[in-house]
Amino acid sequence: MVAGLLYIVGLIATLVTIVMVGYSAPTLIQGFLAAIDGPSADYIGAASTFARGLSWALAPFVGGLVIMGIGRIIFLLGAINRALRGTP
Repeated sequence: MVAGLLYIVGLIATLVTIVMVGYSAPTLIQGFLAAIDGPSADYIGAASTFARGLSWALAPFVGGLVIMGIGRIIFLLGAINRALRGTP
């Protein structure tokens, strides 16, 4: 039961983060392309500005994946336990 809840919470956190990045991406892409198309194109500066704009999404995305992984590990340990006991 707990493993299923952990998996669902991690999945929701990951999907919500992806949706939020999708909503903020068009302005970031426009800023990136404007910096690249400018008279003195600074590729490193444009890439760092783009990455800085998405840095907020790293923690919830990785956190959701970790929570999902923990849920899957608990599923696996429960399945191993049932297999060793011989109960279906």
